[in-house]
Order: sequence, then structure tokens, then C-alpha cells
Amino acid sequence: MSSTNSSSNSTQSTHCSSASDICLDKCSTEDNQPIPGCNPSSVPDEENAQGLQSHPSHTTSDINLSTEEKNGAEIQEYAPADSTYAWVIVICAACNLMCTLGVANSFGVFSTYYINYIYPDTSASNIAWVGTAISLFMLGGAIVTGPLTDRFGFRTVALSGTVICCIGLLLASFSNALWQLVLTQGILFGLGAACIFSPSVSLPSQWHIRRRPLATGIAVAGSGAGGMIFTELTQVMIESIGHQWTLRALALILLCVSGASSMLYKRRLPVPTDGISLACMAKDSRLIAIGCAGFFVNLSYFVPWYYLPTAALQLGQTKQAANNLVLYMNAGSTVGRVLAAYIALAAGPINSIVVAYTTCAVLVLAVMLAVKSMAGYIILSVIYGALSASFISITPLVLANIFGAHGVTAAMGIMNMWCSIGVLIGNPSQGAVYQNFDRPNHAFTAISIWGF
Repeated sequence: MSSTNSSSNSTQSTHCSSASDICLDKCSTEDNQPIPGCNPSSVPDEENAQGLQSHPSHTTSDINLSTEEKNGAEIQEYAPADSTYAWVIVICAACNLMCTLGVANSFGVFSTYYINYIYPDTSASNIAWVGTAISLFMLGGAIVTGPLTDRFGFRTVALSGTVICCIGLLLASFSNALWQLVLTQGILFGLGAACIFSPSVSLPSQWHIRRRPLATGIAVAGSGAGGMIFTELTQVMIESIGHQWTLRALALILLCVSGASSMLYKRRLPVPTDGISLACMAKDSRLIAIGCAGFFVNLSYFVPWYYLPTAALQLGQTKQAANNLVLYMNAGSTVGRVLAAYIALAAGPINSIVVAYTTCAVLVLAVMLAVKSMAGYIILSVIYGALSASFISITPLVLANIFGAHGVTAAMGIMNMWCSIGVLIGNPSQGAVYQNFDRPNHAFTAISIWGF
């Protein structure tokens, strides 16, 4: 008996041939024979099956046990999928993404204001570090949110992120030097956003099965809607009360909306007691391919967001008209995030992403180099916002299909780490290219080529 157990344990510890098992060997019989049709990522451990309430992140009030038969295996759940509360989760996730990514995307307004009015003698590449820090720590920090949500629960992690974001914005409102803004509005806000972003993107996939594309699309569309709301709101507040009080007002709004939304977060499926091996998952070739795609997407993703308003100012447009371009991009993004998932189901996820970003690259190069008119900039903003939203909408669905509802949060964290490396390299490089080649000549040739 002891030799059999030893052999079984050895097999489990070395079994890492496919990421769909998340390094857990739960679909084998006692004699190590595979169970036909079994999905390891959906099978809970014996401890969870016998005593789900023992996990520290769950309370008696949070748990509503239900049982269903799937592929011949009995699966314990805290709540049924596709229930009414599942749509509460979607609405809360949309509100959280509206606040965090809305504030992050509205940095385009702050960037234009900083470049032209607060730090006119400072290199644009240095100012770009504020936006880089937001994206870098929001995406890169997501790699730890999977283990944190497994340990403390979605609600606690998201609430903690809300508090951190508010502290970052409040400290930024008292900052004068650029390096202080990098630390507060950049790094600190980005870390808080990481605790909200990844759980909010992945949790709807856990609660929905039949309508997962629609649920995910609505949730991530909140970021586009937030971009529209917060871009306009930020512009109006900067004009009326100044950028410092604008940061304080944004902190208060985020505390109220995101704090209330995070309070309603709950897990639907139990956490595997054996845990999820991030190292094993990170080696999966499919996740590596998705991560590489995210890396290249984020190398030049923010070129229109940060530099199109400045291009409009050089055409003689008002600050309001220039910053409205960010508003148009967010409007296109809101619609595109909902539609992208359904288009991917019809045309295939890879085909959808390739066509979308190829079109974006050609449009950025053509409009910013050849057209150079406000009408062209508006058309580019809407189309770019809609098509560039495909990656964030499609990847949660793909990762949920590969790793299951148990592993999608950890997989999103690893994928976002790849994206953060692209941001780390891309944003400062964009600033350096613009500062050295375009800004002295009042042109956008080099940055347009980079965006292509």
C-alpha cells in the first residue's frame, strides 16, 4: 500500500504536461487510470467536497451549497451558475472597471495638461512615466492577485485595492515634483488598480457559463464607459477647480462607487486545497502565445491615447476638442468590448485579434501621417477604440476555456504580466521617440511609425 501511494504522489508531483490540469492530478482513478471526459480544473479537492466552510475566505452567510453532475463527476458549488446574483457580479465588475480603468484612461487628459501647462520644459518621455507606472503596476501586479484572492477572497482584495487607489490619488494631489506623481498617481494607484482589475475581469467568467461572452463583454465594457465619463469629468474639473482638486474628487468618487461594488463580490467555486502552480501554468505554450500577443499589443497601444490630443492642439484645436478625442476612443471601446467576444465566437479569436490590430496599425499610420485633419482624428479615435478593445474582451474567454473557472484569475495575472513588460518598454520608448524626433519639428512622423 505504501509503495502504491508513493508512486501516485510521484506521478502527481511531476505531472505538468498540460495546463488544463493546472498541475493537479484529479482525474485519475486509484490505479492511475484516466477518467473519461473529466475536467480537472472543475473538480474540487476532497477537503472542499466534504467541508467547504472550512476555507478562511468564506463565511456561513456567503455559502449557498449546490451540487450538479458534470461529466460524471459531482461538483460542489457555493451558488449555481447563471443565477440572478451572477448578473449582480457583472454589474459590480463593470462599476469597478469603470472607476479604475476610467481614471487610468483619463490620464490622457492629465498628460496633455502636464506636457503643455504644468511641466512645459520637461521631457515628454519623463512625463510618460506616470502613465507607464499606472499601466505597468496595474497589469504586472495582477500576477499576485490570483494567490491573494485564493487566500483572502475577491471582496477583501478588491476593497484593499480601492483604499490603495484613493490614497494614491490623494497623495498625488499634494505632489509638486514629477517624481512624486510617478510614485503616487503612477505606482501607488497602479498597485491598487491591480487588486481590482484582474478579479473584476475574471470573476464574471466564474459565475456565467451559458452567457459567458455577454457577461464578460458587459463587465469589461465598464472600462470604456468609465473612460468616457471620467475623461469628460476630468477635463471639466481641471478647467474649473484645477488638477489638484480634480485628483481629490476622483479619489472620493472611486471610494464610493468601487467600494460599494467590491462589497458584493463573492466566489462561486471553491479554491482547490492543493493550490494552483503559477510556475507550471506559466510554462504552458498556449499561455505563452497569448502573453506574447499581449506584449506586442501593449508596445504601442497607448500612442493614440497619449499623443492624438497633442496632435489636435497643433492643428489649432481647443483643449476641449483635443481631449474629446480620448472621449471618442472610450466610446468606441465601450461598444467594441461587448461585440468583440461574439465576433470571436463566429470568426475565431486569433482571426479577430489579428484583423483588429492590423486595421488599427494601418489607420494610425495613415491618419497621423497623411490625413492630419480633425475629422480624420475623430474617425481614427472611434475605430481605434472599438477594434483595440478586442484583446481585453477575448482573452478572459479563451483563458477560461483553457484553464477552467478555477484557474482563470491566475492565468489572467500571468498574461497581464506579459502585457506589463510591453507597457514598460513601449511607453518610455514612445516618449523618447516623440521628444527626440517629433517634438522639435512639431511633427508626429516617428511616433506614428512606432504606433504602426
